Amino acid sequence: MTISDDSISALDSHWAVTSIPADTRAWAFDAAKIRLVRQTLGDLLAINIDEPLDAESKLERVAMAYELAAIDGLDALLHPSNEQESQRLQVQAMAGAFRSYELRQCCRVPDQDDARVFHVLHLAALGYCGDRWPDVRRWINDHPCETEAPSVAQAPWDRRVLFRLFDCWIRLFRKGNWDDVDRVREIVAGLRDDQKTFEKDVLENSGGIDAQTIAYRLISLYHWAKATEVLAVYTLQGEPANVRSELDQHFEKARAHAAHSADAPLEVLLHWLHLASSRMVAGSIWWVSQAVNSRVTRFVRSVTKTRGMFDLLPPQRAAIQEQGLLDQASRAVVVDLPTSGGKTALAQFRILQALNQFSEDNGWVAYLAPTRALVAQINLMS
Repeated sequence: MTISDDSISALDSHWAVTSIPADTRAWAFDAAKIRLVRQTLGDLLAINIDEPLDAESKLERVAMAYELAAIDGLDALLHPSNEQESQRLQVQAMAGAFRSYELRQCCRVPDQDDARVFHVLHLAALGYCGDRWPDVRRWINDHPCETEAPSVAQAPWDRRVLFRLFDCWIRLFRKGNWDDVDRVREIVAGLRDDQKTFEKDVLENSGGIDAQTIAYRLISLYHWAKATEVLAVYTLQGEPANVRSELDQHFEKARAHAAHSADAPLEVLLHWLHLASSRMVAGSIWWVSQAVNSRVTRFVRSVTKTRGMFDLLPPQRAAIQEQGLLDQASRAVVVDLPTSGGKTALAQFRILQALNQFSEDNGWVAYLAPTRALVAQINLMS
């Protein structure tokens, strides 16, 4: 399922969006575009715009309106069906997240550690849910200071867990290489060891209602940590097969305990991360290519380790999952994508499918490209 211009335009009739005057919305998107150009070009291009004193709050307000429109469809996107209303809500959720991310990516990142952690993870989750994960990865790479994990020295146990999980999720969103994601498992394992040392102290030094609140918060963080580990393992290995049900189980428990601890920001963040994890699985190269054939499986194992390729781009997913690129009955396929849109990887999948389909007939494939350099890029596993 992809986001169309019509689905984005349809958001302007949602009650949350219409509560913001049209001229304020127009100003917000113009301001976001100019801020984005400034961030990209720096001092190379002088662009001046008069921003009101409440510019930051206006951007946040408009972004929140689109996020509210997205929230109406979160459950439909988490548990999709083919019913017409469900599909409408799914598209609405993705389009709302798309628009909200467009504005929030240009907002100021808080300086205080806890606020920064929640802001960055919220932003990244919105981008992932809005099918803008390449933009999320670029934003993370362009903001090394904002995405650096806070120091855990002298931090109480619950904040130590939070900061470690922030490190894990920056890695999961960034997916720089195999080691980047593999480090997530090490971090979660380290938290289990640290729990023996730090958990008792924070619980004993809290009394009465505070002790109960911190206990609920810790349980919420522990389920979040387990979901994080499950997602990292699936990203690397394509296992477990029931990854979605495991993620649902841990995120739902994490959100329930966050609610018991009266931690609304954590509960909201977990809802978005739950959806982001589901989108990661749906876009994973393992999920998209599951049960195709053994050649494709070997190819996937290779590219995850050698190229650090874990996700397919939205057009690639649409070609395989919605347009039937790997359908054996398709005798002629035309792929029309812009430069860097992912055509080569799609060709590799199709070639492997053809080799598998005609292996008993000693079938072969001719790959044509306008230059030798492009041909040399193809390195298939036989």
